[in-house]
Amino acid sequence: MSRFLTCWHRGGARVPEAIIAEADRWLARDGRTEPRRLLRGEIACWHWPSAWAPGAEEALPLERHGWVGGGVLRLDDRGTLARRLRDRGNDGAVDDASLAWRSFATWGDQAARQWSGDYSLAAVSTARDRLVAARSPFGVRACFHATVGEVSCVTDDLGLLVALAGGPRAPTDEAVSEYLRHGRLVTPTRTFHRGIERVPAAHTLVIGRDGVARLSRHWELPTPQVRHGETEDALMEEFHHTLEAAVADRLRGPRAVLMLSGGLDSPALAVAARRAAPGVHLHAFTGDWSSLIADDEAAFAAMAAAATGLTLDVATRDRDSGLTVGVTFATPEPTPDPEPWLTRMDAARLVAEAPVALVGDDADTLLMSPTLLEQLRSEGPARTARAWGSYVRRTGHRPWIGARRDVARFRRGDAEEEAAAPPWLRARFASMGRSCAAGPSLSPHATRQRAATALADPLWDSNAWINDPAMLGVDFVTLLPFMDPRVIEFCFALPAVPWLQRKYLLRRAFQGVLPSALLERPKTPLTGYFAARVARWRALGAPARLPHAVDRWVDSPRWEAALAHDTDPDVVFAAWRVVELSRWLAQREA
Repeated sequence: MSRFLTCWHRGGARVPEAIIAEADRWLARDGRTEPRRLLRGEIACWHWPSAWAPGAEEALPLERHGWVGGGVLRLDDRGTLARRLRDRGNDGAVDDASLAWRSFATWGDQAARQWSGDYSLAAVSTARDRLVAARSPFGVRACFHATVGEVSCVTDDLGLLVALAGGPRAPTDEAVSEYLRHGRLVTPTRTFHRGIERVPAAHTLVIGRDGVARLSRHWELPTPQVRHGETEDALMEEFHHTLEAAVADRLRGPRAVLMLSGGLDSPALAVAARRAAPGVHLHAFTGDWSSLIADDEAAFAAMAAAATGLTLDVATRDRDSGLTVGVTFATPEPTPDPEPWLTRMDAARLVAEAPVALVGDDADTLLMSPTLLEQLRSEGPARTARAWGSYVRRTGHRPWIGARRDVARFRRGDAEEEAAAPPWLRARFASMGRSCAAGPSLSPHATRQRAATALADPLWDSNAWINDPAMLGVDFVTLLPFMDPRVIEFCFALPAVPWLQRKYLLRRAFQGVLPSALLERPKTPLTGYFAARVARWRALGAPARLPHAVDRWVDSPRWEAALAHDTDPDVVFAAWRVVELSRWLAQREA
């Protein structure tokens, strides 16, 4: 798997041999290619490259311009970054690693403000007495840090950091409580391991010789002016160019997987990939849930594959393979995935085709229509009225305005309701699991508050963690072209009407390219899936005995009752977190 480790002895001594030996042992445990290692006195760096971003990591770990470090790295829009550096008098090599290190030389701690791409890296400048770590906007690659004696360590491999810190320790009650209440960790810096923290997505971490860690946000959602007066054809040409650039930057290798659905998002990526990277072999993959529910998703995915010239691999789901008790696998933390075994089986199947997958997340959020209040604030009453009139005449429907949502927010004082703690979570831990924020938060968005709030949700970090190679057990990385900053900026500049009504942008952009049946299909969720999964699981009998006790946090009789008898599938899936926690605790001790 692609991994990195950067260690810095803040006292100026050599990194201890015990840390070097443990890192060497851990990184070589899979018996594959030896990691590259760079030892420079008080700094020690390791890098184990993989095929996720060919050409991007060949120089790592790197010592240049007074900075020493490494990471997992793929920079996008490299031409723009090279021009900015050239404008500052810094000309030179334009491979990804060189661009990153030239950025450190030019902007120091603020280098990541200039980057676009997927990255997790750390570099040390002894002249500036600091270690700087940065993580990309949507957290596709993980980043963790800890202090071992006087040594600050940063890596994307949580298991490695646990080993360096002396091995597994008892999980924190705060982490367990958050996980059992929400199904994930909602505090952006938290892990299950004492003394080990995450670097949140879109943040830079700076550690000085005093050991104090300072966290700051280096990227926020763009706030462009809303664009008016441009023709649809001109906007469509720019949209295709922008999306294709985002896709091309992510398709560095000869092969890739496309997670293809029967909606609009992933077929749009298929068209963009065919145009932007025709030499890349694209393997389309979709799941068929018809063994559990009435599901025609695979049929629409096949329609999209035929229209884009792709061969489609359909995974027919075994109706008994979802909620699985007694399956043993290793993860550095309990997974937020409600059905981790299915995800791991898919990843093992797909990594044989390619090391990366294009995923259509999350065009739904990106193209989320603003409320009437947001539209009036960003576009003004006159333009809003004209756009509404034109839309009603064209479609016979009025735009979505979010009136009920705004009234509900007014009644509750504009505060989001906190999710109730499960009744089986012991009372003394329930308050620990309340949502909280750590580190700088995203500023309120000026024009697209509804979409911006959704895009800033910690759920993004959780989803990235589900798909991290350490959680999947294979070196497989999911990539998100719709979350490219260039695509976000373009979409955020569009007038709400008509472009953000029922994904009009995608329906218009791919008219005549994708089948009309696909373009006209409404949003179709997997209705009834969770209820069907629960019913089938119960029909197979009660779960096996938990492999590890969880009575410290869980009222077992109440939990067992919810798992066995509750009629709400959401309640049952929430109770299933206890099974996953128990599995992880048993694995950790083993």
